[in-house]
Amino acid sequence: MIRSKERDSFFIPSKIQMAREVMGIVDAAKLVFHLPELLKKPKGNGERIIVLPGFATDDIFMLPLRSYLQNLGYAPEGWGLGHNHGDVPVILDLFNEKIRKIYAETKESIILIGWSLGGYIARESARDNQNIVTKVITLGSPVIGGPKYTSIADIYSKKQKIDIDQLEKEIDERFENPINIPIYSIYSKEDNVVSWQACIDSYSPNVTNYEVDSTHIGLIVNSEVYGLIAKYLSEK
Repeated sequence: MIRSKERDSFFIPSKIQMAREVMGIVDAAKLVFHLPELLKKPKGNGERIIVLPGFATDDIFMLPLRSYLQNLGYAPEGWGLGHNHGDVPVILDLFNEKIRKIYAETKESIILIGWSLGGYIARESARDNQNIVTKVITLGSPVIGGPKYTSIADIYSKKQKIDIDQLEKEIDERFENPINIPIYSIYSKEDNVVSWQACIDSYSPNVTNYEVDSTHIGLIVNSEVYGLIAKYLSEK
């Protein structure tokens, strides 16, 4: 995978812009208003879904989405790995071990939904386990280039003690093993953390990229996002 020159023009949110993420409160308020109609969306049949949290968050942050999915008739659960500390190789190994154990014990296929870095981990786990994972939905996830194209690139690189340019190359190399299962990438140009261009996957063979109007945090409580998730889950 050769790095595209187009990435030089990616819009990367500034740290100052992150203050706008407080507008996620508006998304939460709208969600409450739209819940009655959202609960009329196509129902699930107990399909197992694991919901992965973003960087520096945990399963508590994803509780509203899990509750909605449960009310639709799915069987959602948290990732159960605690705080997302951002060490992707370590987390990926642990998560791969988790879903392989689940599959060995239940023979149930799994759907993965991840927000931000959690979405990236979900995709990479799906890449490694295409016999187990049936579809992936990502919310504001920097799937192209990784943390380099986020407002917290320097913070992340210092915390993880990594070279983000080298990390970008390693992320690109992963595309040489394509993800053939359906992937749904939901993104927003109003995202104040992740570059919206970095959320668009033009490389994988079975991807739907969809734009919504939301902040980065708002993606996990956005009524349009919930409606899209319900739609994607109902597709065979």
